[in-house]
Amino acid sequence: MERTITLAQARRFILRRQGLVGAYRYHGTDGVIDFTRAAGCVQYDPVDVCGRSPEITYLSRVSDYCPAHMHEALYERRALVDYFDKNLCILPSADYPCFARTRAYHASSERRSYEIVEALAPRVRAFLREHGPACSEDLPDLGQADWYWSRTSGARATMEMLYFRGELCVHHKDGTRRCFDFAENCLPQEILSAPDPYPEDDDHRAYLLQRRIGAVGLLWNRRSDAHLCIPDFTAKNREKAYQQLLQQGKILPVKVEGLKDIFYLQSADAELLEESLHTEYAPRTELIAPLDSFLWDRKQIEALFGFSYTWEIYTPAEKRKYGYYVLPVLQGEKLIGRIECVRDKKAQELQVRTFWPEEKYDRAALREALERLMRMNGMKKLRFPRKENHIVP
Repeated sequence: MERTITLAQARRFILRRQGLVGAYRYHGTDGVIDFTRAAGCVQYDPVDVCGRSPEITYLSRVSDYCPAHMHEALYERRALVDYFDKNLCILPSADYPCFARTRAYHASSERRSYEIVEALAPRVRAFLREHGPACSEDLPDLGQADWYWSRTSGARATMEMLYFRGELCVHHKDGTRRCFDFAENCLPQEILSAPDPYPEDDDHRAYLLQRRIGAVGLLWNRRSDAHLCIPDFTAKNREKAYQQLLQQGKILPVKVEGLKDIFYLQSADAELLEESLHTEYAPRTELIAPLDSFLWDRKQIEALFGFSYTWEIYTPAEKRKYGYYVLPVLQGEKLIGRIECVRDKKAQELQVRTFWPEEKYDRAALREALERLMRMNGMKKLRFPRKENHIVP
């Protein structure tokens, strides 16, 4: 029988599991690696308004974070790798074998522009063998190909498909440009040659679900964006995966007072749950990235935290309620509002356009969080809007 906890205890557990309350648990490059391992993956997006989503995610957990830490973890130590889990993600290199079926899926002849990619692949391989790591723009003109969003260069389509298949890896990024190299030059052979540890469909879905539960902290058995990219995750297969994890003792059920749904946590987090029931953690103020795993299930966030959030980047400007790239603001155990920041490289400023508070808040703590975002972006100054926009002085 599941245990029952209060709403406040549920929030506190999630936030501590996320590393968002109490003393910072993660520090420097090691912290980036350790948090990624704890979360399973950190979702990546190239949009860069005031820092990219994974950078803001790490900033809110890693005490002294700067972008060089992510670069070192990914492209120097190779402890992390760019690949697909919940969409495009950063994940532990040790988990790469668990996505063998994703790579096999992309090797199928049914994939987009397969014939063109097959025809161009020898030329791409020859270029990389001769020149070393390269971006698609470095290659000669190889024509055009139909691609996932629109037509693109044949070089880009081929390099990306070889990356999807696992023949190439991201060697490094130049801004948002991905430079590729052969996988054997980026990852150890024991990782590349390891067998798929979850060859059965049911086992693989259960494995991915367990990762998502750990990434969020607590998760209910509903249709959820936290389940995105789990293959064939129908309602039937979702229920089967939850039951499989329960029977194997890998997850535990929890009831939250006032809510009808059952929530689940990883069994490995049972001790942390117990600690959270009886511990008051020191509050922090953090800016939350739009694709942060904390926000993966927006309906659950609303149920547990009373905060409704929509990432309006794809909403037409005239229909936006807030703004293009708005970050929720966490203070202590509450989401107290949302804020829109824009980096101005020419002026060397992080400009705070608007702050929409929904709770009483600590102005000094908010300013400190903004200064950390400013420093992460390499800016020298904060600029605030007019007082009527409710921002800290």
